[in-house]
Amino acid sequence: MRSMWKLYLALLVITAADGGLTTIFSPFLEHSKFAYDQIGLIVALLGITQLIARLPAGVLYGRAGVKFLLAGFLLLFIVSTAAFAYDGGSRYILFWTIWRGFAFGGIGTIMLAWAIELNSTSASQGAAMGWYTAALSAGYSIGSFFGGYFADTLGFSPTFVIMGVLPLISLSLMLTMATPLRVGAPQLPANRSNSARGRERWTQWTSALTPNLMLATLIAFYLNFLDDGFGAFFPLFGLSIGLNLTFVGLLKSIRSLTATGLRPFAGVIFKHVPMGLLNNVLLVAWAAAVFVIPDLHEPWILILLFILIGVCRGLTRVASATMIAEERSKNTGGIGVASGLYNAGLDIGAFLGPLVGGWIASASDITTMFRIAPTALLVVYLAATLAVTRVQARQAVISNR
Repeated sequence: MRSMWKLYLALLVITAADGGLTTIFSPFLEHSKFAYDQIGLIVALLGITQLIARLPAGVLYGRAGVKFLLAGFLLLFIVSTAAFAYDGGSRYILFWTIWRGFAFGGIGTIMLAWAIELNSTSASQGAAMGWYTAALSAGYSIGSFFGGYFADTLGFSPTFVIMGVLPLISLSLMLTMATPLRVGAPQLPANRSNSARGRERWTQWTSALTPNLMLATLIAFYLNFLDDGFGAFFPLFGLSIGLNLTFVGLLKSIRSLTATGLRPFAGVIFKHVPMGLLNNVLLVAWAAAVFVIPDLHEPWILILLFILIGVCRGLTRVASATMIAEERSKNTGGIGVASGLYNAGLDIGAFLGPLVGGWIASASDITTMFRIAPTALLVVYLAATLAVTRVQARQAVISNR
C-alpha cells in the first residue's frame, strides 16, 4: 500500500510538470512567431510521439526491469522539458517536442500498468483508479496555475527550467517503490521453442483486444481530442479577450481541482449510476460547454464552465480506466499491452485535437473552431459507441447459447 501512495505522489509531480508546460506552450510558440496551424501541428507532435512510445513501452514492461525502464523515460522527460528554456530556433523546438512526447508516453504506459498490478489483489479497482486519476488531476491543477504564474512573473525560460527539474522528485520516489509481482501472468517453460514462445506472447497481446477495451479506448480518444484541441488554443483565446496567463492557468487549475475532488469517490458513484449512461451524459455536457465559451467572457461564468468541464473529464477518465482495470485484473498477462493500447487512444486524441483545431482556426478563427470541433466529435463518438455496443450485444448472445 505504501508503494501505491508513492506512485500516486510520483505521478502527481510528473503531471504538475506536464501541466505547467502545456499551459504556456501555445503562448510560447506564438511568441516564437509560429502561426495557428503550425502551433496545432507542434502541439500534435507531443501526442504523436506519445503514441509511438506506448506499445514499445507496454511490451518492454513485461520484459525489462520496471524501475530501469521508468528511470530512462523520466530522465529523458526531465532533459527535454528543461531544454525549451534555450532559444534554439524552429528545428530545436521540434527536436525536443518529439523527445518530450516520447518520454511522457512511456511514463504514462508504465505507471498505469504498474498501478494496476500493485492493486491486483484489491476488490475495488474503481477506487484505486479513482485515486490514480486524482493524482493526475491534482498534478495538472498545481502545474497549470504555477506554470501560468511563473510565465507571467519570471518569463518562459525560467518556467521551463523549473518544470524540468521538478520530476527529479518522482525519480527518487520511484527508486524506493516495490516492484509488482505478476500473479496472473503465465510463465513460459524454458524448454519451449522460440516459435512457441512467440505464439504464446501473441495470444497474450491479442487477448487484450476486447470490446470493453475498444470502448474504453474510444472514450479516451474523445477525452483528449476535445481537451487537447481546446487546451491548445484556449490560452491564445484567453489572451485575445484580455485574460493573462495567470488567470488562464487558474481556470485550468480549477478544472483539474474539480476532477481531483470527484475522482476518489468515483467508485461510489459508479455503484449507483451505470457507467455507460454517465459517460454519454457527461460527454454531451462537455461538448456543449466548449461550444458556448466564445460567447461568455465574464470571469465568473468561465469559472463555472471550467468546473463543469472538470466534472465531465474527471468522471469519464476514471470510468474508462476502470473498464480496463476491472477486466485486466482478472489476468495481468497482457496488462502492459492493454495499458499501451488504452493510452494510445489518449494519444491519438491528443495529436488529432490540436492538429484539427489548428487547421480550423487557421481557416477561420479560434471561436469557430470551438464550435465546429466539439459538435463533429460528438456525432462521431455517439455513432462509434452505438457500433461497439451492438458488437458487445451480439457477443453476449453468442456466449449465452
